[in-house]
Amino acid sequence: MDRYKKLFSNSVVFAIGNLGSKMITFFMVPLYTRYLTTSEYGTSDLISTLVSLLTPIFTLSVIDAVFRFAMDKNSNNKKVLTNGFFISTISFIVFLLLTPFIKHISYGLFVCFLTYVSALESMLQQFARGIGRSKLYAFTGLLMTLIIVISNIILLVNMGWRLKGYLLSLLLAQLGGFIFLFLVLKCWNYIDVRTVDKILAKKMLAYSIPMIPNTISWWLSNSANKVFISVMLTTSANGIYAVANKIPSLVSVFVTIFTQAWQISAIEEFRSKDSGKFFSQIMNLTVGVLFIGISVLTLFAKPIVSVLSTPDYFSAWKIVPWLALAVLYSSLASFLGTIYTSSMQTRYLFVTTVCGALANILSNLVLVPIFGLIGAGISAAFAFLIVSFMRFRDSRKFIKLRVDKKQWISSQTLFFAELCSLYLFQGLIGYGLATLFTVLILVANNKTFVPMFKTLMTKFKK
Repeated sequence: MDRYKKLFSNSVVFAIGNLGSKMITFFMVPLYTRYLTTSEYGTSDLISTLVSLLTPIFTLSVIDAVFRFAMDKNSNNKKVLTNGFFISTISFIVFLLLTPFIKHISYGLFVCFLTYVSALESMLQQFARGIGRSKLYAFTGLLMTLIIVISNIILLVNMGWRLKGYLLSLLLAQLGGFIFLFLVLKCWNYIDVRTVDKILAKKMLAYSIPMIPNTISWWLSNSANKVFISVMLTTSANGIYAVANKIPSLVSVFVTIFTQAWQISAIEEFRSKDSGKFFSQIMNLTVGVLFIGISVLTLFAKPIVSVLSTPDYFSAWKIVPWLALAVLYSSLASFLGTIYTSSMQTRYLFVTTVCGALANILSNLVLVPIFGLIGAGISAAFAFLIVSFMRFRDSRKFIKLRVDKKQWISSQTLFFAELCSLYLFQGLIGYGLATLFTVLILVANNKTFVPMFKTLMTKFKK
């Protein structure tokens, strides 16, 4: 199958499975803001953030190795999944040993149990994607979202369990997803203790362990803001920040869908003769579409926040543009990161993410006390800009990338002009100027994405 057609086809598959689930989650925000206080919503967001941090630590990031090695045509998938479960089981034993200490921490046992269950569920999802079961991977995400919606309605609305009900719904979704995947994949045919392969396990760990500090650093770049806000401001402020973060998720939904498809294409096409041209075309296309997306999102930030939340959360609109810009830079960084994973040189990811994490921490320390929540948003965007720049410079060691500098610089300048218009002018004047700059961003990126889109559609029709 043609590389462009395959990328487009995989994107459609993941879109069908993920777009519905992500949009449902987005439209659940009004329910959360109604039944959870800003403090409770901030606490729930912190717990979810902590789980995302602990998962790669508990499992030695073997989830990523399961996906990558399952895609390798020379790998024995039975051994790959067995080794993945074997390594994860060790983490569960560690969890049991730590139980006497963790149970005294508020929500400590819940966090650890949710971390382990979500790790197993994620492993099976990544395994399904690695062996070509993309539709199953996508459908599982939709199923888990439906479980969350139904359990939220029952536990939050009908039973009034508030924060505990919200957290329990997360756990039920992960358990439901794991059980569904285990049965559909018939994992008993893959998991066999007798097939534990020490040599393969070492190779998988050599790939995954360097990704642990990388993931931690990525977490610091992406989520440390929430910790700084809770400590330096309040948990209520973190609740407002969490709502603001939900708005750019409209963009990140599409990025996530595309990334899932792109990871497959990147691994398959990395060794091709014209890989540099292929990667460059997709990168410039991605950046162009993202600039258009975040400019439109920024333009409608106020009405979106008004519709989705109560007046207590309205100030969240001011943070949305910076978090949207952070989504753009983090998406670019993730795109460039596929170059490292495709070449299995994951250790090179570490330095870039550490620098981004340090930039985020330092900028938070300086900007949050001065600008409050907006300072946290600026810090996030700045951190991912650092990571993107370093990865672009470093990735040229493995592949030749060409950037449309005129497109990138003009789009960035116009976006800042749009942002200033909304901050400095009220009413129709502000919206009029912001609309003008949004249209100019569309024009600036027209030459990049329109021809590529036509090419993709033509090849897909053939």
